[in-house]
Parts: sequence; structure tokens; C-alpha cells
Amino acid sequence: MNYENVFQASSRPHILMITNHGIHQWEIIPGLPDTGGQNVFVNDFTASLADKGFKITIVNRGGYEHPVSGEPRTGMHYKDENQRIFYLEDGQASFIRKEDMDEHLPALSMALYDHLTEEGLPVDLIISHYWDGAKLGILFNQLQEKRVGHIWVPHSLGAIKKRNVKPEQWPVLRIDERIKNEEEIIKNVDRIAATSAIIKSSLNEDYRYKEPPLFLPPSVDPKRYHPREVDEGHTIWSFLSQYCDLSTSEIYNSKIITEISRTDKTKRKSVLIKAFAEIVQDHPDTVLVVSIDRAEKALSASLLDLIENLGVQKRVAIVGSVRDELPDIYAATDIYCTPSIMEGFGMTPQEAAATAVPVIASNLVPFAAEYLLGKVVNEVESKNGEGFIQIGQGGIVVPADDVSKFAQALDILLSDPDLRKEMGEKAYAITIPYFTQENVVGKFLNDIQYLIPNIKAS
Repeated sequence: MNYENVFQASSRPHILMITNHGIHQWEIIPGLPDTGGQNVFVNDFTASLADKGFKITIVNRGGYEHPVSGEPRTGMHYKDENQRIFYLEDGQASFIRKEDMDEHLPALSMALYDHLTEEGLPVDLIISHYWDGAKLGILFNQLQEKRVGHIWVPHSLGAIKKRNVKPEQWPVLRIDERIKNEEEIIKNVDRIAATSAIIKSSLNEDYRYKEPPLFLPPSVDPKRYHPREVDEGHTIWSFLSQYCDLSTSEIYNSKIITEISRTDKTKRKSVLIKAFAEIVQDHPDTVLVVSIDRAEKALSASLLDLIENLGVQKRVAIVGSVRDELPDIYAATDIYCTPSIMEGFGMTPQEAAATAVPVIASNLVPFAAEYLLGKVVNEVESKNGEGFIQIGQGGIVVPADDVSKFAQALDILLSDPDLRKEMGEKAYAITIPYFTQENVVGKFLNDIQYLIPNIKAS
């Protein structure tokens, strides 16, 4: 089938899906610069929209070689007759971090306008992601003869980040510039879709946004992530054994603690490693599976040194990109633990919960704090007498950056297999079917019907 011809001839409403920064592709490689949960979100969201009768052009900045494959990131890349990625070029053949994207947006918007004008393919709706995607969408809309509806999905906000990082980091992250951009974006989009309650709250309190935001949380594919047993003969045990000094049998007979995310300081992998070192003496049959991308040389080197200095390297499986193996890793996991301090929602704990795995998370992971805790929360005093940890229905929430409390939470779940099982089952019930594409996207389309001509929401 000639996907290009079918896409062009299709009468389906056309959505322009802008995820400008990072390295977007159909098979997301976790750990690449500025590339992670947002990219997975966009692909899953796009696939669901295609299933519901739309055709979608995803827009991402290109014009430089892919850092892994070396292939040029240019032109149009079709997944099928209804989904494609267009790599925009601005004349600079190198990666640009998201914080430095502002000056590139005028050239990118003109490249987008020129191409779609040449195609003669009208856009029926813009959905943009993050501040740079929103500004690109606004600039593109200004070039059009007839403006179309524009929905912005922030994923995070500068005001939230400003509270969660140290003041000395604000200039390099250009946070004040970002906040000013976000304030202007709010004036120039039709609706905003929040992915979590903390983003809703920040829009209202920090940005004085008066209209109730749409709600578009990340969701999971229950066909990919679901509870299942992995017996001793499963390949996942030998896969994990490759990344530590334990045999397949030793891995299989261990309790698995997992953390999968890009290698970034905000993920606080060092907190988890230190907490693991605290509990491993009391729980010697425990293995930590953690993703560390060695391409992030300075941070990965410090994490690897930390693992060695703490003497836990034998029982730490250091994996890289595990997109294909991820469902099996979750199925083999006993506890998912994320100390991250900067999450728009928390997609990996959500995926783990959909696999009936209990979650330990910092209080800055919205999915855990807003949903997994549930309505019945037991506050347990810290062993050192300073503060509490919150034990909920589907997870435990710990104050950010508190190593001793993460260790205590791990100890609680490792010491009580019945609690682990019960909490995993409740995590699953909280997640499925509420956080599925069918449910989330169906409601979203019903809420935005007035923005798209001839929309047929199903």
C-alpha cells in the first residue's frame, strides 16, 4: 500500500500533533537526550486517535543524524495510512536541548507551513506538547489563512520545576524564560489538557488560568502491560543475569526491585541505590534492576561509582534501553520504586501498576500521590523519628530525597509478602480500566467535539 497517497486522499479529520524536542520515532529509545515518557505518550495517543477515525501528522525537530543509528532525521516517515512523523529542519544540523529551543521555533514553524501548504493538506486541529511544541503551534497557526483550534498538553510547567530544583540551576534551565513563554501560550491556545492534578493546580494558582483544564492523563495498553506469571524457564531471567554477577537461578529466586527511566539527575537514581544498600543486608535475596545510560557520561559514571563504593554491584542489574523487554521486566518485578522529583505524571509506575506490581514513589510523582495511595492512607512514623511515610492502597509515598524513608518503605514490602500481593492487586484495580486509551481518549474527544469540524468521537 502507498501510505502517502492514501493519507493525502483520506477524508479523515487531520490532527497536527507537535512534540518538537527530543528524538521522536515509532520505536522510542528510552534514555536519549530529552526523550522519554512524553514520546511514548504521543505515540500511544496518536495510535488511539487513528483507531477512532483521525489521521495524524506528528511533528518533531530533525535535520541531524540519529545519535544511535546515524540515519538522517529528515522528511516524512509513515507508520501506516493514518499516522506519520514529519521531521522539521531549521538549518542547524545538530541536536538542540529543549531549554534552548525558543530561537529555533520561527524557522521550524515556517518549514512546517511551507510543507503543508505544498501538500495542500488542511489541518483540522493542533495538539501540542510541552512549551516549545505549543509555541511552534501558535506560530504555525499565525501563518495560516484560517486559524484552527489548538489544545496544549504541558506535561510539566516551569513554575512546578522552579519549586523542585535548586535556585542555582534556574539559569541553566532557563526557567524564568520558560515561565514567560508559558504565560503567553495560555493566552493563545483554545484549551489546555492537564495530565495530572498538580498541573491543574499550578495552572490555576501559578498562571491564573481560569478555565477548567481538560484531563488527559497518560494511559496504558492492557495488551502490553498486564499481570502474568513468569516461570523459571522464561528468558527474562537470563536477560537480567547478563547485567549482574548472579546466575539465572539466583535471579529467579530473588526479590526484584525495579526502576526504569532516562538517566537524569531529576530521577534521583542515587537515592534508590543508597536505599537499596541500606536494606540488602537484611534482605540478601534482593536484586535491584536499574536503567543507567552510559552515554550520559558524567552522571552514569557517578552512579556506577556509587554502586561500587557501596559494595552492592553483585546484586545490581544495570540495564540500558529495555523497551522490548519492559513488560517482562515488570512481570518479574516484586516492587517498582521511583524517587523521581520531576514527573508530569509517572508513566513507568503506571505501567508497573497495570502489571499488578506495588509502587514506592516520591511525593512528587503524581500518579502515586494522587491515585495509588487511594482513599485509605496509613501514615507510619519514620524509624529515625523525623516525619512519616504514607502507606496507601496501591503504593507507598515517601518524601522526596529521603534515603532512610525509601529504605524503610522497601523493608516494609520486602518483609510482608501478603502486603506486597494485596498492594499489587489494588494498584492494578486503580489503574485498569480507568487509565486505558479507550477510556481516556474517548472522554477527551467527547470534551473537544466543538473544536473539530465533523468530528465523530467513538
